[in-house]
Amino acid sequence: MKLNLGNQIRLNRRRMNLTQEQLAEKFGTSPQAVSRWENGTTYPDIEMLPMIASFFEISLDALLGCTEEEKENFCTELQKSFEDAVRAKDIEKTIEVMREIRRNLREYQYYSFWEIYCEIWKARLFSNEKVLEEMRLLAEEIFQTCPKDDQYAVIEWMAGMENDAHIDAFLDAYASREDMARSLLLLRRYRMRQESDKIEPIRQYRLWTELSNIISTANDWQEYSCKDPEHFIWFCETQLNYLNAINNLSPDKKHMISGADQPDLWCDERIQLGLRYTAAMAKLERMDEAYDVFEDTIRVIEQVMSISKDEFELGCSSPALKDFTLKSKFYWTEESDGYEYKFLGMEHQDWGVCVQPYCYRNAIKNSWFDSMRADQRFDSLFERLNKCVIYREKKID
Repeated sequence: MKLNLGNQIRLNRRRMNLTQEQLAEKFGTSPQAVSRWENGTTYPDIEMLPMIASFFEISLDALLGCTEEEKENFCTELQKSFEDAVRAKDIEKTIEVMREIRRNLREYQYYSFWEIYCEIWKARLFSNEKVLEEMRLLAEEIFQTCPKDDQYAVIEWMAGMENDAHIDAFLDAYASREDMARSLLLLRRYRMRQESDKIEPIRQYRLWTELSNIISTANDWQEYSCKDPEHFIWFCETQLNYLNAINNLSPDKKHMISGADQPDLWCDERIQLGLRYTAAMAKLERMDEAYDVFEDTIRVIEQVMSISKDEFELGCSSPALKDFTLKSKFYWTEESDGYEYKFLGMEHQDWGVCVQPYCYRNAIKNSWFDSMRADQRFDSLFERLNKCVIYREKKID
């Protein structure tokens, strides 16, 4: 790329009515050095360029005298040089051009970064440790310099091409809980690398998270169930039917919540749906149905809290998730009343859910369930729920 640095220094020095001696004094150099800059026989040290541009109150591009057309042509030529080197599998030339790209990254708007990594992938040059190291350096520069849209593509490609020794550290640094989730990046990595034996566990995990999102409950369910309880009942029934269908279950209507005789990895979703379904039924004064749903919901809580092991795996009966389980463990948490309450934590990688009986008990005390309290059935069912709330005095260290 042609530079007009010397001419720009001369023009801006004169614009500010400075002599070569005065400009030299500003930057701690000699008048002879400034003269050589302006004549183009030498250039200032690269570290001085931002200071010179700032002193003249112009951009670095303006100081270098690069037009937009020149910059675009330069980037186009650099891209072509890169593609030629990669396709020829010229390791040294590939590294040389990547370093030049990294040095000129401030002109990122003319680069298609995903194409750079795609070319390396197609030629399998990432298997060369020197190329891979240059890829890492370029990626780091991109992450610091470029907009998010460019970063996402680079994260995806690097997750596929990083070696086994560094992949965990890379994912720890750049994976997120969104579309750059660790599991999704790994799934793409294994598909790219054709590591079929590693795909299935990740595929089942991704399927479980997607199904969990579908079997969701409205965040504003309290207001929603009060304003339109008929529609909210339909919502709960649709979710429950879907949950049981994917688990290959056909329970009778009184056991739509529990589904089976033992807890599964959907127990939190079942309990949450059951409580909301109960509240909507009570709102419409469909009391017999409300009590059936309430009892079946408590049945799930009882199934969970009656497990005798402290640590175990929870799976489900879905044929598509036959090998998928959540690591489950009972924990104790301190509440404001000074007691510690037992709850079940279930987790897998970057996702986790809890079954917390004391929270369910507090929810039942709310006014949404007031219309049920006059019936003796409520007292009996609430007592069953209360027995599931296991607590102890706080341990003093």
